[in-house]
Order: sequence, then structure tokens, then C-alpha cells
Amino acid sequence: MILKDLTIRGFGKFHDRKIEFADGMNILYGGNEAGKSTLHAFLRAMFYGMERARGRAARNDFYARYEPWFGDGAYGGIIRLENRGHIYRIERNFARNPKDLTIVDETSGITITDPEPFLKGLLNGLSETAYRNTVSISQLKSATDSEMVNELKNYIANMNTTGNVALNITKASAYLKDQKKSFESRIVPDAAKNYAANLSEIRKIEEQISSPDYANRMNELTQAKASAEQAKTLLNEKRAGILMKNAADRQMLRGKHFENRGQLSEFLNAASEALERWKAAREKASSGGRKLLAIFFGLLTAALFGGALWASGNLQEVYTPLAVPMNAILAAAGALSLIPMMIFLNLDGKRKKEEAAEKAAFEDVIRPYFPELLPSQTGPADCSETFEKVKAETDSLIAVCDRVDQGEQSLAGTEAELKALEARQTETDETIVRQQRSQWELEQQLEHLTNLRDESAALKNVIAENDRLREEIEAIDIAQETMNRLSTTIRDSFGLYLNKSASDLIGGITGGIYTSLSIDQDLNVFLNTEQKLIPLDQVSSGTMDQVYLALRLAAADLMQGGADQSAGSGEITGPEPASGEKLPLFFDDSFVNYDEHRLRTVLLWLAETFRSRQILIFSCHRREAQLLTANMMEYRLTEL
Repeated sequence: MILKDLTIRGFGKFHDRKIEFADGMNILYGGNEAGKSTLHAFLRAMFYGMERARGRAARNDFYARYEPWFGDGAYGGIIRLENRGHIYRIERNFARNPKDLTIVDETSGITITDPEPFLKGLLNGLSETAYRNTVSISQLKSATDSEMVNELKNYIANMNTTGNVALNITKASAYLKDQKKSFESRIVPDAAKNYAANLSEIRKIEEQISSPDYANRMNELTQAKASAEQAKTLLNEKRAGILMKNAADRQMLRGKHFENRGQLSEFLNAASEALERWKAAREKASSGGRKLLAIFFGLLTAALFGGALWASGNLQEVYTPLAVPMNAILAAAGALSLIPMMIFLNLDGKRKKEEAAEKAAFEDVIRPYFPELLPSQTGPADCSETFEKVKAETDSLIAVCDRVDQGEQSLAGTEAELKALEARQTETDETIVRQQRSQWELEQQLEHLTNLRDESAALKNVIAENDRLREEIEAIDIAQETMNRLSTTIRDSFGLYLNKSASDLIGGITGGIYTSLSIDQDLNVFLNTEQKLIPLDQVSSGTMDQVYLALRLAAADLMQGGADQSAGSGEITGPEPASGEKLPLFFDDSFVNYDEHRLRTVLLWLAETFRSRQILIFSCHRREAQLLTANMMEYRLTEL
């Protein structure tokens, strides 16, 4: 890949700036704050786009850091590059979308329809992280020798960040251990136990709610209560009717000064007895024998007086002495015959009075109750007729009493029915209360059952998740075991390849001072000399920087499909070549720690070794350009 030119429409301090590049060596010179880092960041953003952070982090993210200083809204630019004989124009508008991308094949005159994978192919599949750790080479950031060694070791140990997992089994193993801990922490230990307890409780509740005690009888009970209320209403109406009739009948009895049948019976007996006494008195008063005796004695007296008169006249004529005594005897007999007659006549008058008294007594019995039945004029038969009328009225009142008694009996039966009905109502109400309570309990049980089922479903998912996590953990254990078994082989294979590639480079970089590197299984770097292996921490910082450069270049070559290398008796094969040509090498103040001799050596070596590749050197010093000029080497100088 060859960068032809770039146009910055807006990026940081740059605005409408165009920079052209040569095919080989390019020096981009600029002092501090000239924009070298901004230009370097622009290239990376054009290759990989930008991400925008959220919240407070967005104020200091990569996108915000390089927002244009000018306010015309332009944020982005164009890069033109050549790859496999075609010129491609890459355009991005970060203001519209941090990932906005358009690629035009200027050679063919077409716009690439799927630019993201196409650009990935142009970049040989290098991720942004791989780009920053291989072809984009900056100076070591550490300040002290020991820190530089650690950074170099960390770089080697974290080669998988360049996109090749085989480059870092140690970090992969650490990652898997972290994943295993994460999975283990997510396992819910009591899920199966709680699930079993929930199922047991669910079965228990289901048995309880299937009991007849929880049968819903509310409709039946409500209808029974309504029927009872209706029956109660009818009974109360019946009771009210009975009370009203009884009250009317009692009022009728009270109107005749009676309260009950007993009083009527007593009255009728009294009237009957008074009638009988009246009848007896009347019978005595109207007896024929007494009248005949009175008539007899009256006739006898008259006869005697008549005889005395006759005897006194006749005997005096016949025998005068006999006439006087005879007249006296007859007169005395006549006088004596008057006595019985007077007695009988007096007795008859007394009987008449007794009859009248009994009649008055009878009327006195009748008068308080039935005065209207008493005749205005009495006669011999009036009492019997009156009694018959009274008896008829009394019988009528007795019938009223019987009706009252029947009403009382009916009332008692009605009240008994009401009482029984009210008892049934009370029982129904109590049953309804119990039913409501049982239904409330049922609702609570059903709610609890629903919660248990939901919880059980969740627990079932948790158990399934636990099983999945255990499978993941088992897989991690298998992977760990496999990696532990293969790690030595992988390190050896990669180490041989990297050792060979880096050793080929270190000789040229150091001018032949060191010709071989060794990386052991613990990723410790050694410089090979004829006498011994020198640990990296025993060399100067400049040498460390050279080793660092060799490893970066070797990794860059490896990641972009370096040529096959032979090592020992085996064949070590690098990755398959990518679809694009190898990327230019970007050096951002990478040689700041180099002295003049080392700088001259590395520049000449770079120009010779990578003569087919484009090289961009960003520097705040002019010595790179001066050394290349002094050695009559071609380059393009651009001042920022």
C-alpha cells in the first residue's frame, strides 16, 4: 500500500490542509505543537473511524480531543492510496457519523458498495489495536530502564492484542481464569434446592385448593340467602295479616267486653242459669194445681156461705133451734175455707214476683254485654227468645274466639317458621362469611402459588443457567488443560518464528553489533553473543529501543503475512497473506533516544531493507533529513 496524499477538511488544528507523499521515504518535520501527533491521529481515524463515549467521558474521548478548532462544521477528510495497481479514495465525515466511510475506486470509477470489509482487506485485516502495536511505531513511553524492560516484556506477553491469539497463551490463560471466576460467581448455589422446595410446596398448595372446603359455593349461598329473604318477607306479610285479623277480632270481643272464650262460656252459662231460674220461677208462677185449689177453696167457701144462708132460711122455718147453730157452723166453715184460698192467692202473687225478679236477674246478666237484645216490653216468652238471640251472638263471638285461637296458632307457626328461617339465614350468613374467608384464603393461596410458579420458572432458568455456566467452567477447565499442554509447543513455535524474524532485523538495526535474539518460554528477551546470552535489562536504553524496534517490525511482518522461515529441522510458517499490500511503516519520534551513529545506521538499514515499502517518519528534529541528505538517499520532506 502506498499513500498518495491526504486532505484534512477539519481535524484538530488542521483545516483544508493537503499533504502529498512519495513512494519511499517521507520525513514529516515539525516542532512541538506543530501537529505531528494530530496528523498521526488523523491517519488512524481515517483507517478505523472513531468511537464516541457517553456521558462525562465524551468530553475527553478521542472524538472530542480532535474536534476541529474552526467552526465551519467540517470534521473529516480524504486519503488517496494505491493498492495492487488501483487508486482508492477514502472519505470520512466524522461530524455526520464517527464511523462514516466512503471508498471510491478512482481507477475503475466505481464506489465500493460495502466499504467496511473492503477497507479491512486493504489494511490486511489488522485491527486498530494491531495497527497501533505494529506498523505504527512510536518510542517507548517509559522513562527508566527497568520500566522500559517491563514495557517490552509486557508488549511481548500481550501480542494477542495484535489479533493473533497464539501470541499470548499466558494472557489467554489469565483471561480464562477470570472468566471461570466470573462464571463461578454467577452460579446460584441453592437454586436446585430452592426449586425442589418450591415444587413440593406447589404440590401441597394444589392439594389444599382442590379440597371441597375451597369449592366456590357463593352463587349457591347467595341464591339461598335471596330465597330466604323472599320467604321471610312472605312470612312477615302473613304474620302481619294474622296480627291485623286477630287485632280486629279482639277489638270485636272487647267491644262486647269479652277477652276470650272462657269469658264467653262463663257469660253463656250465667245467662243459661239465669234463664233456667227464670223458667223455674215462671213455671211455679203459672202452676194449674194451685189455681184449682184456690178455685176449689173459693167455691167451697161460697158453698159453705151459701149453705149457711140456705140453712138459716130453711131450718129456721122447719126447726128454728137448729137453724142458728147450723148457720154458725156453715159460716165458720165458710170463713175457714177462705183461709186456704187467701193462702193460695197470696202464694200465687209471690210466685209472680219471683218470676219478675228472675227475669230482671236474667236481663241483668244480658244487659252489660248485649243490651240491644233486651226487648223494650217483656212478656212471658221474652227471656227464652232473648236467650236464643244472645246465644246466637255468643256463638258468633265464640267463633271469633276460635278464629283468634286459630290465628294465634297460625301466628305461632308463622313465627316458628320465621325463627327457623332466621336460624337458617344466620347459618347461611356464617357459611357465607366462612366461604368468603375461604375464598380470600384461596386467592392468597393462588397468588402464592402464582408467585411460587413464577419463582420456580425463574429458578428453572437459573438452574439451566447454572448448568450452562458449569458447562462453560468445564469447557474452560478443558481449555486450560489443553492450553497448558500446548503452551510450550506454541511458545516454542512462535518463539522460533519470532526469534528468527527479529534476529534477522536486529543485525541490521544495530549495524551488526548484535545478530541474534532469544525469547524464552517465559517471554524474557536475551541478546545472543558469542560469550553468553545477555538479559535485556543489562543493555543500554538505546539498545533496548533497537530491540523494541526489531520486535515491532518482526511482529508487523508476521501480522501481514511474512514469508515462510526455516528454523532448526522444522518448518515454521507465518500467516496467510492478506488481500492488501503491506502497509506503510509509521515512525512517530521513534528515534528520539538514538545517537547520531545509531540513527544513521537504522535509517540506512530501513531504506535498504524496506525499499519496496513506504515509510513515514514524524520527527521534531531535522537530523533524520540531514543524515539522509548526507548519505544521498532519496526522501520527501514535508514541514508541518
